[in-house]
Amino acid sequence: MSSLFDYLIWRGDLSFGNASLTPPDALIFSMLAYIDFEGVVPREANEAPVRLSDAIGAYFARPTVAEGSISANHEHLLHMLTVSPRFAALRTFGAKKVFDKAHGVQFGAVSFLLPGQNVFVAFEGTNDTLVGWKEDLRMSYECPVPAQLMAAQYLREVAAAYPLRRIFLGGHSKGGNLAMFAAVNVGEHLRPRIRAVYNNDGPGFCDSTVTGTAYAELRERIMTYLPESSIVAVLLEHDTNYKVVKSTNKGLLQHDGYSWEVEGTDFVYTDERTAFGKKTEAIVDHFVRVTSPERRRRFCEALFTILEATEQNTVSGILGGKRQSLKNMLSAYADMPDEMRVLLSETLAVLVEGRRVIGGK
Repeated sequence: MSSLFDYLIWRGDLSFGNASLTPPDALIFSMLAYIDFEGVVPREANEAPVRLSDAIGAYFARPTVAEGSISANHEHLLHMLTVSPRFAALRTFGAKKVFDKAHGVQFGAVSFLLPGQNVFVAFEGTNDTLVGWKEDLRMSYECPVPAQLMAAQYLREVAAAYPLRRIFLGGHSKGGNLAMFAAVNVGEHLRPRIRAVYNNDGPGFCDSTVTGTAYAELRERIMTYLPESSIVAVLLEHDTNYKVVKSTNKGLLQHDGYSWEVEGTDFVYTDERTAFGKKTEAIVDHFVRVTSPERRRRFCEALFTILEATEQNTVSGILGGKRQSLKNMLSAYADMPDEMRVLLSETLAVLVEGRRVIGGK
């Protein structure tokens, strides 16, 4: 089956001036938001943009970028884009990364100028850091979270720097949520300039965002794509106006956008989500219904107290030192006040009970 890489081989010789933006293009831009272009791409929206191929060359030339520092798929994508007439000459700007452990913020964005007076704004999804994962859990009981507010402000800055350009937005995972939030909250005077929002398997909201008037105004311009076994895009309050994409992976691994199947200028779609995806959605819905936002907040704080006791900053770091990580986590759990241990066990029991209840239906 064809992938984003096959799409680039087939479509990569046509400029955006000759062939308009497609859903696979939007996913490619969304993947680029994961790359740390700070230092090789201007940080501010009003600074002069640079060619994407030059930015990629400068990125790999940095001594801090060692082999294996990014995923093999990200690396392959970057190399393909440098020789793609469709992407190489595009100008890019606004490469911004914010990582604030004290305030629990993980945010990233980058923008691209497209022919025909268009601009694409891409937001980064959750990275490997514990801070990023913790902010994701915060989204289950708090809206807006800091990254959402930063996304809306970033979009305002891009719109102000390029006042005559039409705006396209996108992101993968949390980045898709940030794209939707930014579009809805950018301001009434700017929303008409938004042509499309590409939400690639991004989660929903814990408040009434999707039932508000601003979302309703944009609804037909919000394109949501999720794989067959998605458990991300169906989290919290979400729109049912989505397309189901076929993936070459199974289960949770379908969240990886590089596994999504492409045919021609679009993804390959299916009418049905898998039983795994439907069941997991029902379990999470049950959990949200029976636990209050305050209880979810306390659970999140308790859980990350244990995870942070590993003295690792990333999920991969915890998994890489499993034995020591487990020892530190057990010690942190033992040192917790009784009420926090009870909270953890009771909240996890709700998830287990949800699985039993849903499984019995």
